[in-house]
Amino acid sequence: MVLTFDLIGGAFGGNIPAGQSFDQALGPAVPTGLDFNNPLTKYAALQVMKVGLARVGNPVGWMTNKYTAYWLPWTNSGVRELHLNDPNVNFFFTAMFSGCTFSVATPAGAGGAANVWVTHIAWDAGVAAPPAWGGGALAGGTFDARRLSAERAFYTARMGPGTFVRSVALRPDPLTGVAGVPPIAATPILPNGGPLPALHGRYCYGDNPALVPNPGIAFIAGWRDGNQHWHFAVQKHPGGYNAQGAAIQRAPHFVVPQGVQQFY
Repeated sequence: MVLTFDLIGGAFGGNIPAGQSFDQALGPAVPTGLDFNNPLTKYAALQVMKVGLARVGNPVGWMTNKYTAYWLPWTNSGVRELHLNDPNVNFFFTAMFSGCTFSVATPAGAGGAANVWVTHIAWDAGVAAPPAWGGGALAGGTFDARRLSAERAFYTARMGPGTFVRSVALRPDPLTGVAGVPPIAATPILPNGGPLPALHGRYCYGDNPALVPNPGIAFIAGWRDGNQHWHFAVQKHPGGYNAQGAAIQRAPHFVVPQGVQQFY
């Protein structure tokens, strides 16, 4: 779905001063380091609010920017997907991941990177793929196996020949069985780890791969660059909230955001 938000700079000593709107920050005098076409840059803290809340909750004179963004919700069981094909919508957000998988499929052709498909596969992916992905039974007798089976069905249905697997998963379990794609595990998200390498790649946001079910939290956002191609960033967060059945991992004073990495 497409929703309307306000976006304001937080009270943060970074690239966007407090009270400065996002479209001001992207004006002629772009602050040093704020370059949404460069996956190596670092970004200031931003607040995303429902439209109107930024104006109500902040002092008079704070400038805000009303804009539209794709919102990908989650479901307790099954999958949700979106086709990011509206050239007038330049931002993307999704619900928190705490066991689920996020995947991006790029259709073949010159315009593929401008109208990618994205999906949010639940921790419990259900027993069958959605009709748009062929509707077949998901393989395996565990949640982990069915999530991987759903991820495989998504790429089989949505990616074009010669395009790449780009996913964010809880654990580094390798994805196998996608035609033309070698087995590919997920690499851990690392602080200041740079962009995902070219070709096929997946990230792992789990906090401890030695544990089952390897608790962890991730947040994912995306934006169009100047060439209309979609870029995405994933931030790992230790949180105090864990995947189903996991032991508590962190005391409250350790709950701080961790590394951000990007891919496109």
